[in-house]
Amino acid sequence: MSDDTRPDVRSLEEAVARAGAVLAESWASTSQALRVSQILDRFVAFARAGFDVEDAGFVTAEIAAAFVRSNPPDGSDPSVSLLHLRRSALRLLFRSLRESGVAVGDPTLDLVLPPRSPLMTRPLADDEVVLCRGHALWSLSDLRRASAWALAEATCRSVEVAQIRVTDLDLDGHRVWIHGGRTTAPRSGHLTDWGVGQLRRRVETLPADPATRVVYGGSGDVGTGQVSASVAIGDVLTRAGLAGERDVRPASVAAWAGRKIHMESGRIDEVARRLGMSSLDRTARFIAFDWQDASR
Repeated sequence: MSDDTRPDVRSLEEAVARAGAVLAESWASTSQALRVSQILDRFVAFARAGFDVEDAGFVTAEIAAAFVRSNPPDGSDPSVSLLHLRRSALRLLFRSLRESGVAVGDPTLDLVLPPRSPLMTRPLADDEVVLCRGHALWSLSDLRRASAWALAEATCRSVEVAQIRVTDLDLDGHRVWIHGGRTTAPRSGHLTDWGVGQLRRRVETLPADPATRVVYGGSGDVGTGQVSASVAIGDVLTRAGLAGERDVRPASVAAWAGRKIHMESGRIDEVARRLGMSSLDRTARFIAFDWQDASR
């Protein structure tokens, strides 16, 4: 199916190739990036075989929903995590198209899925973080939300994000000094490669005074700064289509970072130290890990 009167519509195969390049640049885990690319390849085949659609501009909400909810090759029901991964993959696909100048919407915008967990606040999944990074880039001039997200990836909670000043950043060393909050201790946080890039661009736009705060520029109290930072992170979650998930909160970004620390170290006490938390039980709950069961 094609339409010569719509030059901005690109083939799904071409769109998937572009999305694959974006994934390779922004995803630290090559295995996860490969899995998402495979899901997108299956979507191309699904749309062609089931709906005779080969152009991205003709993918409807119904087609997207049918793919997300389709059975895996073994005929089993798709797991909740697979449903979310498929939706994230499609959102990455259409976001990459829009970034390349193609006038196309997001057919998954109103696709509501069951929550990924029964928790009040869960860690974001890697695919969700990659998706949110793209949506954090609000515009060429607005780097505040991307900077807030970058600091959250370094384990900062909203109240801590608001306190970070230029002098707290060691961008060459991928570090940020986090002052702590009401329930978290002062500590050094590790900035992701993506986060360093966003913060470097942000600092270039700020006054030369090293005491300048990176995200919160107001003169209000700590509470006001916390709200401002929380809204900035919440804006990104909303734009990525995740704010409606009942188990997703701004703290889900720091929980994602804590989950990664645990995967790398295998030690819940190391996670607690780097998250600034004093209780191992609370730390385990925060990253959705049953450490007591794992030790049996």
